Formats: sequence, C-alpha cells, structure tokens
Amino acid sequence: MATRDTLAPKEAQCTSGADYAALALEALQDPADAAYAKELMDRVADDCQFTKDLAACAIVYKALGEQARAEALLQTAEDYCMTGEEQVALAEAKYKVLGDKAAAVGAYEKALKETGNLDPLIDLAKHVMNVIADSAFAKKVLEKAEAKISRAVEYGKLAAAAAEHVLDRDYAAAIFAKAGEKLSSVPDLLSLAAEVTKTLGDPAKARALYERALAGATDFTAAKALVEAARQAGDTAFMQAALKKAGDLASATGEYIELAEGLAGVGDKPGAAALFDKAEDAVAGLDEMQKLVTAVEAHLADDAERLARVKAKLEKRQANHARYLEFQQLEKEAASVKQFLALAERVRVELEDPFYAAKLIESAEKLLDGTGYQFSRYKPILLAVDKNLDDTAWLGRLLDRAAENATDFVAFRDLVVTAARLRHRELGVAKARAYLAAREAALLADPNASAYDIAKLAETSYAATQDANEAGRLLEAARAKATDPFALTHLARLYAAMGNQARADELYAAAAAACHKGDDCVQLVERLRGFALPAEALKKWYAECGRHLQQPADKLRWAEGIADALNDKTWAAEAYRELAGQFAGDARFELSRRLHVGPNYFGTVRRH
Repeated sequence: MATRDTLAPKEAQCTSGADYAALALEALQDPADAAYAKELMDRVADDCQFTKDLAACAIVYKALGEQARAEALLQTAEDYCMTGEEQVALAEAKYKVLGDKAAAVGAYEKALKETGNLDPLIDLAKHVMNVIADSAFAKKVLEKAEAKISRAVEYGKLAAAAAEHVLDRDYAAAIFAKAGEKLSSVPDLLSLAAEVTKTLGDPAKARALYERALAGATDFTAAKALVEAARQAGDTAFMQAALKKAGDLASATGEYIELAEGLAGVGDKPGAAALFDKAEDAVAGLDEMQKLVTAVEAHLADDAERLARVKAKLEKRQANHARYLEFQQLEKEAASVKQFLALAERVRVELEDPFYAAKLIESAEKLLDGTGYQFSRYKPILLAVDKNLDDTAWLGRLLDRAAENATDFVAFRDLVVTAARLRHRELGVAKARAYLAAREAALLADPNASAYDIAKLAETSYAATQDANEAGRLLEAARAKATDPFALTHLARLYAAMGNQARADELYAAAAAACHKGDDCVQLVERLRGFALPAEALKKWYAECGRHLQQPADKLRWAEGIADALNDKTWAAEAYRELAGQFAGDARFELSRRLHVGPNYFGTVRRH
C-alpha cells in the first residue's frame, strides 16, 4: 500500500525531478495520497531545468488535475529541449498531458533524426509502442535500424523487437529473410536459424537457413558447428546430414572417429562405417590405432572382417612401436624439405605406412608456403607424393598450382613433361594434355604468336607424351605461319627428331625454295650444318637451293658458298665453269674463282 509513511523513506534515493515525479506517481496509486504527491512536485518542479525532469513533473500535475500547471511545465520543457533523448521525454508528456498524438509523433520524429544506433532505435520503438501504440511509426524506427546493421546477432535482435514490441511478425520474418540473403558464413547462418526458431517458431524457415549453412561449410570447424546446432535443435535428419558433411571435411583420425560415433548414435551404420574407413586410412600413431579399435568394437562389433583387420594393424603398430618412436624423433629434428621427404620415403619403405609418410610430405610442403612459388622448388614435393602415396587429389592440386604459376615456357615444359612421366600415369598424362590444350588455345587466340611459339608447344607435347600424331598436328599449325627458310628448317628438324623424315624432307625442300638470294643459300646450309646433317644431305639441299636462284650475282654467291660453307672445291670448280658464260670478261668473276677455287681451277696444271 503506497502511503506517505511507506514512500517517504525513498525520497533519499531521489536525485532529479524525474525521480521525484516517479515517486509521486507511485503515491497516486490506489489508495492514492494526492496531497503527498503534490507536496513532492511543488517541492522540486520550480527548480527543474532539464526537459526530462520538467516533462515528468508535467505528467504528474496532469494526474493531479492541475492542467494549467502541467501545460506551463510542458512548454518550459519544450523550450529547454535540445537532444533526441529529451524529445522522447517531451513526446510522452505531450501525449499524456495534452492528449495530442500528432504533437507526440512530431517529437518522436525529431528524436528519430538524432538516433543512429541499433539499441537506442529499438528502445525508441518500444517507447513509441508503450506511449502512443503507433505500430506504423514504431516500424519506421526499426526500418532505420535495419539500414545500419550487418551482423547476424543484430538482425536477430531487430527481428525480435519487431515481433515482441511492434507486434509485427510479418516484418520480423522479412528481416530474417533479408538477413538470410546477405549473410553467408556458417556461424552467421546458424545464429540466424536459432533466432528464427526462437522468435518465429518456424521450423521450415530455420531449416532453410540450416541447409544453406550446410552447403556453405568448407572446413571441419564449421561442420562441427553444424553438428552442434543440429543437436541443439533436436533435428535427427539434419544431424545426420551435418555429420556426413563434417566427415567430408575431416582429415584426422580423431575427427573421423568422433563423427562416426555420432552417425552410429543416430542409427546410420553405413555412414558410420564409411567414416571408420577414413579414420583407418588416416591413422598416424599407436594411440590413434587403439582409439579406432575401441570405437569399432563399440559401434560395429558385428563387422567381423573390419574388427579383425584393425586389430591386426594395432598389433603391427604395437610390435613396431619403437621404430615409430624413432621416426617421430627424426621428424622433430627435420628442418628442411629434403630431410622431410627423405624421411617420408623411409617411412613408406620401412614401416609401409603411407599415412605417416603423407604427414611428413605435408610438413615439407608447409616449409615452402609463403616463400613465392617456383616449380623447381615444389617439384620434389610433387614427385614424393607420386612415389610414396596413392593420393590423386593431392597430386592434382600440386599440378594445377604449378600450371597456374607456369608463366615462362621453361617452367611450363618442365611441368608438362614431369606430369606425363608420373607413376600415376593416367592422371599425369590427362593433366599434361589439358595444360597443352589450354596453352594451344591461348596461342591460337594470340595474333602475335609465331611459328616458333607453336613449334615449341609441339616439341613439348612430343617430349611429354611421345604422341607423334598430336605433335604433328601442332607442327602443321606452325607450318601455316612459317614462311622464311629458318622457320621451315626448324619445323623440318622437329619432324626428323620425331622419326618423320619424309615430312622433314618436304620442309627442307620448301626452305630451299624460299631462298631468293645467294646469301640465303649460304645461311641455309650453315643452319643445316648446325643440325648435324650428313654431308650428302647438306650437298643435296644446297644444290636444291641453287636451282631456285635467278640472278647471275646470286648464282656466283652460291658457287662461292660451295667452297666456303661446304669446303668442296671440286664441286665449286664445276659450278664456276657452268657460270663462266654468264660472266664473260668480268674481272670480278675471275677474281672470285681464283680466291675460292685456286690456281688450278681449269684442271690440273700441266708439267713440262
């Protein structure tokens, strides 16, 4: 019962006009002590200088029936009003003292303009509903808050305010829908799903968010969060899906065992068996093997074959425990890529444990991370995975990364040849062909690509796959761009190296036909000499080149080349004799013949 005697002790706690006004309102509760309430207000009202205090006192005077006094205080409160918080107090007073909802909304509008953060905006919406019960304006306040948030917890708080305080569940659902479109991380989606369940009690909407989180999980930690969310939601089907997803993302024995036990716990023995398979493959120590055996005995004891197998493996590890400890000590001491890879091979050979070997190779790879990619440095990792493991996914990742970084042709050739010669030949050749096809497409799309560029690709293709037909197809593409003798002879040499001498000879003939000057012929034979062609072939193609010359001066230069480039003075003498009729009386011709053939160019000098 509120009376002067019971309320008076509370006066000591009052420090502002608003505090005294609250105490006065308490005094007006049934049975009311109006005299005490008025005494309190008369004591403090004239000393109030802040809008909040003046507005609170005005409301009490209204309750006391002193309308004029209330309005006077309200006017003073408005005169002093400066902040958004004071506008909220003023709005309440205008509505309760004057009954003027429009004036109250006007004050709330001013407060809204000055309020920017989520929690104050939610408080403002609550105040609007408590005072004037205007859901449209309260929604307007929340809409401003909506534009300022980005986190799942903020969307959940805003939607809860819409449903609980504005009584607009449709708007709350719309907030969740927008959040679902904007947020994508697993923790955000899980948080949002939990808030949907809590606020709307709509399992379908929550399940849609869980499904998105499930699809977006990319690491084991995220997947474990899904499992926990499913457990809290009591959704067995989703729990099963989350456990399987986590199984796809797990990598360690303990992780696989934990998930397998979860699936077994919801009655999915086939799923549990699949994860126990992965756990068995990933075992890297005696403790892990013991945990696996214990888990199989507990959950798949009726699988006699599996149980016998893992027990046999446990016995092997127990028997070789000292060797494992030895290798683990060597692992601790290893500090270079070379040391880790050598140790991995020993583990594979001596312990026949590819999973421990894989762990060591992974440690070697991590030493290179962040050091700048060079294929020559990563190549030993690639070869170690190929030799010691049966992990095509890892191999594929290493090969694709090398392809992405093969900016120069030397690295590209090394990659393609290395890939095609891997022990995992099917994967390696397929990758090599894919990289070659991609490089070919880039060359064909490049208007500046030359015959030499395509020829290099053909040479690399043949070196990697020994597929003469494929390399020949590329060489023919290069032939379409080859117009000068040098490019033609380059293609001819590549055909010859592939064993296609007939096509090589065709291109040598084309190169000879493309020579239009005597100097061209000399340069051609010098280039062919660099290919280590036999003397007969050099003479053949030089003669062919000479047959295409038209001008006497070019023919003379060609004849000089027989002596200079081929060192065949007998043939040169014959060539000079054949040309003599075209240079009658030309001293330059005679000088050339004397210099290149010598004093015996007419034949043997007769002795007397």
